[in-house]
Amino acid sequence: MSLAILFEQAAATARELATSLDASGDLLFLVGDDPYARKFVPLLESVGTVHELTGDTAKDTAGLRAAGVTGLLAFGDWGVEVGAGLAAELALPFHDTATARALTDKDVQRRLLARAGVAGARHRLVEAPADWDAAARELTFPLVVKPSRGKGSRHTRLVHDAAGGRDLVTRLLDRTRESHERRLVVEEYLVGSGTAPYGDYVSVESVCSAGAIRHVGVTGKLPLAYPFRETGQFYPAVLSPRQHGDVLELAEAALRALGRPYGVTHTEIKLTDRGPRVLEVNGRLGGNIAELYQRALGIDMIRVAAEAALRTAPALDVTVREGTHFQYYNQPPLGMHRLTAVDGARSLLPRPCIDAYSRFVRPGSALPDDLSSFFLDRVAGSAASPQEMWHALDDCLPRLRFTFDGPDGETVVDGAALRKLNAQTSTGN
Repeated sequence: MSLAILFEQAAATARELATSLDASGDLLFLVGDDPYARKFVPLLESVGTVHELTGDTAKDTAGLRAAGVTGLLAFGDWGVEVGAGLAAELALPFHDTATARALTDKDVQRRLLARAGVAGARHRLVEAPADWDAAARELTFPLVVKPSRGKGSRHTRLVHDAAGGRDLVTRLLDRTRESHERRLVVEEYLVGSGTAPYGDYVSVESVCSAGAIRHVGVTGKLPLAYPFRETGQFYPAVLSPRQHGDVLELAEAALRALGRPYGVTHTEIKLTDRGPRVLEVNGRLGGNIAELYQRALGIDMIRVAAEAALRTAPALDVTVREGTHFQYYNQPPLGMHRLTAVDGARSLLPRPCIDAYSRFVRPGSALPDDLSSFFLDRVAGSAASPQEMWHALDDCLPRLRFTFDGPDGETVVDGAALRKLNAQTSTGN
């Protein structure tokens, strides 16, 4: 067996792939014109072969055929799009090209969901300021503006009036003037209900193959940081039995509405007073889910994805471990230019309920200015209950101290203060 993995900055890191797939036969890592992927070539070459894609489907297909590739795997949106074209030529199990587009283009996805009667948010595609004017007349404020393609809540904003929204849309379209993807989605804001102190949305992790859909679990979320940045997740989600059933039913309807998805999927669902509503369906593993589900369920989701890609029945025998298993991510304050120092990490271990601390961003690194989720680190732990999870975070976050360089010079803030600084009272689409 030869498994090809489309590698990018995505839901599975190079180290996680190397650890999970060491027994999956010959590994071929496919990289594109991506500086991030190139940084990890030495590590990838230690466990497999690295192959550079040309962007020419015929040439790339011939190379993979010559390498004897029998399975194709993606963990990010670039990989989903490119992989669909390669898989179609090689007759490998994967999302078909129409499904791949629906999984990576928010406008296409929302149109298909609406056509199938799947509950979500009403939306409009905006490619020019005049399109915004029409959307503002047809939809109900507040509205969420976001790129039609993109991840991590990049350039995502909540707008409350037509004039402010038109200004935002004009600026975003000007910013992407040179891009072939000069398209925005404007959608009605879904108001969450009855979930405090937790986030008002969940995700469903599923495995699709041969027309069958099996749901592995429902993941709870922590409240978002302003404006729509993720701060963490936990398993199991805090839901009533009825909510749990409704969420799974909606996730399955959404997956079927998008065509023929294949492999591991990640469906985000908003909890509202009118019932669950689909936020987004992703045709790949969710971010940080691999680490969380390994601890919570004793299941390797990366390996599950690989087994599906190789037409092997995925090993989905889970071992539910009692308690609440959680992850917390520190987000930088908006407007900061650079992370310059992190202190206090060693004081987290050993601490009650804290299993591990992982730093994702090195001091000296520049910070994004596009409103995207940008995880500085990950605090991973296991507690007896959701309440104990909060106690553990309240205990450990003040021990972390972050130093940032910003427009007004140096800012030093501990993890607890950072959480308050980034907080918003309501979460969103």
